[in-house]
Amino acid sequence: MKLKRLNLLLITLVFSISSVFAQKLKSEQISYNYTRIPSANIQGIKNYQLAAEAAYEAKNAQLIAEYKQQKKLAIEKYDKEMAVYTTLVKSANESYEKALAEYNKKTLGAKIVEKSMLDNGKPKKEHIPRPYVEQVEEPKLQSSFDYSTVLNTYVKLEGYQNEPSNALKIVVLFYGFDHTLPRTASEEATMVGSKNGSTGTYKETTYYTEFSYRHPMAVKVYTPAGKEILNVTPAELNSYKIYKGSGSNRPPAAVNSQLLIKTNEEKVLQENLKFINNLLNDKYGYSSVNRNATLYYIKNAEAEYADLTLAFNEASSGLLMLQQDGPSGVSKLKKAAEIWSKALAESDMNNKKARINKEISFGIYFNLLETYFAIGDVQAGQQTLEKLNALSMSNEERRTKLGYDMLFADLKKRQSLN
Repeated sequence: MKLKRLNLLLITLVFSISSVFAQKLKSEQISYNYTRIPSANIQGIKNYQLAAEAAYEAKNAQLIAEYKQQKKLAIEKYDKEMAVYTTLVKSANESYEKALAEYNKKTLGAKIVEKSMLDNGKPKKEHIPRPYVEQVEEPKLQSSFDYSTVLNTYVKLEGYQNEPSNALKIVVLFYGFDHTLPRTASEEATMVGSKNGSTGTYKETTYYTEFSYRHPMAVKVYTPAGKEILNVTPAELNSYKIYKGSGSNRPPAAVNSQLLIKTNEEKVLQENLKFINNLLNDKYGYSSVNRNATLYYIKNAEAEYADLTLAFNEASSGLLMLQQDGPSGVSKLKKAAEIWSKALAESDMNNKKARINKEISFGIYFNLLETYFAIGDVQAGQQTLEKLNALSMSNEERRTKLGYDMLFADLKKRQSLN
């Protein structure tokens, strides 16, 4: 009996010790905004100006001019034919009146003889076909836009003023909406269903409207002195995409192709300009970028982890303050980094019972990396990454580290250019 109680006591003790040293590290997602510096060097320039070039506008103008000319020629032809027509009608009427008068002078017998023998009865008025204006088909034109309004709506270089003095000149080139004609397409799928208590497969056909489209655009950027520093036609905007309407088990009724095309053209125009806006701001803008970060903390932290709790709270509020109150946000983040760095001095990767064991150490390292990235401290970030390189990591930890490798490499490149 005593042995049984002793075993129970040992089991309880082991369980208690295991609970104390069970995993304590937890994580929390924090969404914050930071200012991303440009990836190109254009120091000293604080303004920008937008301009548009649409090559198809000249083609539109040519087609309209040709259409007007063809309509003019058609009217001129009609006027000439009407002048001839009037003369022919007058002559035909006079001939008819004269013939009718001669016919009316004849006796009834003579009229009967002429009708029966000569098949030459009462005169008939000659029909002169009336001319008509030939229809000229209206040209198919590329859509025109209020380019100034469109560009100022969707393209904004962050950190700059839209002013003409000493400004970057941004030219967006529009090549026009290109598309195939909408068509009804179908696809067949094998479905599983039950009927009368038995399960089986059957074929189901789905019908939908589809067409291919693209709206190629390019962008050029010039310095205030007129030097071209960017000229790119993004492949993403030059490739065809496929519009696929909602499916139905019946072929769709007649589709308003013109409305469908117009609606998608406007949508694609907006999407492409947003793409160009992101491209420009990545290279030249001081953009507010949203980032979803992971910070690690100790769950139900006891007094022995008061320092890590304080660091987590300081870092959390510091990240959220970065764009509203930058200096205060940076100060809080630096304070958190000092606490975490001090805690790492007692890290013991081989002792699960250590206050700063392997699991908690990795959480602190990743917290430091997020903090250094947020305040733009590339040197401290790279030193932390080098320390991690010397440690044995799980696949998940290695993937997390790789993400920070890429972040700091990009940040280092941007800082070197600015």
